[in-house]
Amino acid sequence: MASSRAIRTARELLMVEGVTVPSVPVDRIARRHARVVLGELPTEISGMLVPLPPNPSQKSWAIVVNRSHAPVRRRFTIAHELGHLLLHRYSQLHADTDFRIRFRDGSSSLGSIREEIEANQFAAELLMPEPLLVTYLSDLGLDYAGTREESDDRQRRQLARLAAKFGVSVQSLSFRIANLAQP
Repeated sequence: MASSRAIRTARELLMVEGVTVPSVPVDRIARRHARVVLGELPTEISGMLVPLPPNPSQKSWAIVVNRSHAPVRRRFTIAHELGHLLLHRYSQLHADTDFRIRFRDGSSSLGSIREEIEANQFAAELLMPEPLLVTYLSDLGLDYAGTREESDDRQRRQLARLAAKFGVSVQSLSFRIANLAQP
C-alpha cells in the first residue's frame, strides 16, 4: 500500500523529534532537512522543492512556500514538500500547484499521482498524527467513524477548536477524520 510508507516515515519523524502534543512544529522539523523560505509565488503555486548549489555547509534543498497563502495552508505545504523530500528521489525542481502539476519532463509524471498521494498522506500524518487525533476526538466526544448524525453548531465549534489546536484548517481536519473512518 502506497500510504504505509508515508505514514511510517511521518510517525518515525515524530518519534525522533519527540512530538507528543499538537501543534506539530513543522517549520522547525523541516528546517532540519531543508532551508524553508517564504517566497513570492504565483497564487496557484503552493510550494516548491528547489535544489541548491552544492555546499557542504548548507542544506541541499530549499522548501519554498507561498507567503500569500494562509498560515494553515503554509504549514500543510511545508509538510507536503518535506514528504516529497524524505520519500522521493528528486534531482530537479518540483513545484506543487493547485492542480499538483510539476515542472518536470513528461515521462516523470507517470509516478506523480502516487507521489502526490504519499506526500499528502505524510503531511496529514505529520500534522495530525492518528494516535493524537483519535485521543482528542474521543476526549471531545466527537465521532470520527461517522456513525452518529451530529451536524450541530457544537460539533462545528469543537472541530474549529481542534483544527486550531493542530494548526490546520477545518477542511483539512475534516478530510483527515473522514480518511481515518475508512477501512
